[in-house]
Amino acid sequence: MYPMQRMLACCLLAATLSRIDVFARDIGETIDLERLGKLVLPSGLQTRVVGGHVTTNEKLGGYLIALRYQKEFICGGTLLQDLIVLTAAHCFIGRPKTGEWVASGGISKLNEKGIQRQVRTIIKSAQFRESDMNMDVAILRLKSPMKGKNIGRLSLCSTPLKPGLQLVVSGWGMTDARGVGPETLLRSVTVPVVDKNKCRAAYRQSVNLTNSMFCASLSGKKDACTYDSGGPLVYKNQVCGIVSFGIGCASRRYSGVYTDVNYIKPFIEKSIKALKR
Repeated sequence: MYPMQRMLACCLLAATLSRIDVFARDIGETIDLERLGKLVLPSGLQTRVVGGHVTTNEKLGGYLIALRYQKEFICGGTLLQDLIVLTAAHCFIGRPKTGEWVASGGISKLNEKGIQRQVRTIIKSAQFRESDMNMDVAILRLKSPMKGKNIGRLSLCSTPLKPGLQLVVSGWGMTDARGVGPETLLRSVTVPVVDKNKCRAAYRQSVNLTNSMFCASLSGKKDACTYDSGGPLVYKNQVCGIVSFGIGCASRRYSGVYTDVNYIKPFIEKSIKALKR
């Protein structure tokens, strides 16, 4: 596995580059794909939470958290309890200083201050692998409770994720798959769960999809994108997925890959108990 590298491009590099990468969906972390096969750059410009619409945190339910490292927006997250945030483990690669992380709640625009809380503790799964994003999950404990205007919470998923089930993903991801930074406005989009066998077959030449993952997107039209990383995929006030990675954004071939909350629920519950001691 080659180390994660900081890149300016989102999702895929220009087609003229000799090396094309699959991007973990945060501010530019990439998985080098020399051993993962040749990829095709998506045609045209892709809208971010691709195919989505502008919304507000309040309309969503107030559960979406913006996570910043050294004052720079990195990933989204989900407020589960006043002190507990759920996000993706890959957001913390190369960002080891817990005291530099701040969670902002109740915001719809990234330039809003909102309710800010410092992160006290970060727990990542010991089974997380940077090479294939297995168990891409992290649990954060805040230093003080996240309470106030436009703040809400989600419960953990208890719904079977059958193909075709419609869920909502939201975040500040890029509006152009070749862009260089997050969007100011919050957006959301509804995407269907994709049959895992079909998704696994599409990715087979690139990366192995493990049991901790599932796929969702509307081929070529609707998907999450870079800077949506760590954010929630939601069904009826339940967080059922965590934005993890993908090849391109709204690719016609590759669906977005999410961490399966149903599968990782034991880890989440055990971590929350440990953080409350």
